[in-house]
Amino acid sequence: MKLLVLDDGIPGNTNQALGIAESLNCMFKVYPVKLKGLSYTLPGRKGSVKIASKIIALLVSVRAYKLALKIFGYFSINSFPEGQFDIVISAGSYLAPLNLVISRKLKAKSVCIMTPEWLPIGLFDLLIIPMHDAIRYPRLKKFNNTFFTFAAPNRVKPEKLEAEKLKIKKEIKIPDDSIKAGIIIGGNDQNYLIDLDWAKKFLDAIEKVKGKTSFFLTTSRRTSEEVVKYFQNSTSKNHFIYQEFPGISSTSYYFGILGVCDILFVTEDSITMISEACSTGKPVIVVGVKRKKRKLVFDMTIEKLVQNGYCKYIGFDEFEKIPEIASDAISRSNYPILNESQKCAQKIMQLIN
Repeated sequence: MKLLVLDDGIPGNTNQALGIAESLNCMFKVYPVKLKGLSYTLPGRKGSVKIASKIIALLVSVRAYKLALKIFGYFSINSFPEGQFDIVISAGSYLAPLNLVISRKLKAKSVCIMTPEWLPIGLFDLLIIPMHDAIRYPRLKKFNNTFFTFAAPNRVKPEKLEAEKLKIKKEIKIPDDSIKAGIIIGGNDQNYLIDLDWAKKFLDAIEKVKGKTSFFLTTSRRTSEEVVKYFQNSTSKNHFIYQEFPGISSTSYYFGILGVCDILFVTEDSITMISEACSTGKPVIVVGVKRKKRKLVFDMTIEKLVQNGYCKYIGFDEFEKIPEIASDAISRSNYPILNESQKCAQKIMQLIN
């Protein structure tokens, strides 16, 4: 079996597809999807969307595949992928119509992670859908080609964590006698807000964690410039032994942070980041941020993860409890390991067989 993994340039999406591909233990090729032409930006979101992708989506939805393929060929920066493939896999709505065009041309099965927007569900051979979408769109349960995950598939596996742990230890001098704590910060979107006030309050609480602690910090591409600058200026103390800022730092040791740390703090705004942390089998504390809406569908996923012992949750108004909760979490052992990628791989094997 051979897979073609579509890459939209968003690590949070591509890593989900790669996590499943790696769990299948088969040959796969990564195809960067890059379109030229005009773009537009959705309100409250970072990044832009190529208009060509929406035109292709419209054509695909009415089964005009030949014309959609011509449009894709005209606007695609990269040449069409060569070779024979059994499955084309992608993540996110942006790539969903392109997946259908490419898989149909290659005579391969189409597997899409996350719910595609404005496309008929039945066009795909398999849709891998997170639980929160099943809550938002109950009709999805009626389709035979849907598979629902507890959280997000990802690339976190014991062997990868060990390899990346060795890499970061070669680059950074890490005290052996300290507790190693990873801090993974997300950013703003239409639901969540991580501002300077939040950052100051969180940093003040985290520095009160008891015992000798070495902190590893990474922000995301969604983290605001104001918050990034604050962390850059405020985490240069000795106990913050490593910081990386995507878009600024030349190298990323993100998986190294997951591998080397004894405990992980991750903000609640990204189910993907939370899923990656919970896939390590280490103590995980999900940290609340400011909200633009009081109740969100993602809360259900986090609540289920907490109920099943994968993580703890602490709200924005409870930061004074962070030192106590962190101490308790580190003292425990035998945390369950989330493994959504393997479950998805097993479902795909059923599709092929």
